[in-house]
Amino acid sequence: MRKNIFIIIIILSMVAISGCTFKTESDNTFGQKPNATINDLYIVNSTGDHYTRNGTQYYYVWGYVGNKAQNPASNVQITAKFYSENGTLIGTNTTTPYRPKIIPTEGQSYYYMGFNDQNEIITNYTISIAMNSK
Repeated sequence: MRKNIFIIIIILSMVAISGCTFKTESDNTFGQKPNATINDLYIVNSTGDHYTRNGTQYYYVWGYVGNKAQNPASNVQITAKFYSENGTLIGTNTTTPYRPKIIPTEGQSYYYMGFNDQNEIITNYTISIAMNSK
């Protein structure tokens, strides 16, 4: 009898810490926590600079994307638009978070991307975040 009670307590404890016991406000039922949304994501910081790699000049952008949600964020895409000094769009590049690929709960993930800039005309960039629905 004590063994059965002990097993039940262990099972209930595992369910309690598994993330499957989020109580919803709407119907007082239990279920999974809501998924992270685009509104939960933000750029923590980003840096851009020119670098030569194997004889080719690139403009690289790297930084961190943060997640303020109570659940990890998956299917995230980060897009950089690269501009010349006069504001002309030179090109775009899109990537996913690199380390880790899924942005952890209330955590951050590293990203980087580059764009071929042999003549070093890129002087500015913008970053945007999107989530694919899968």
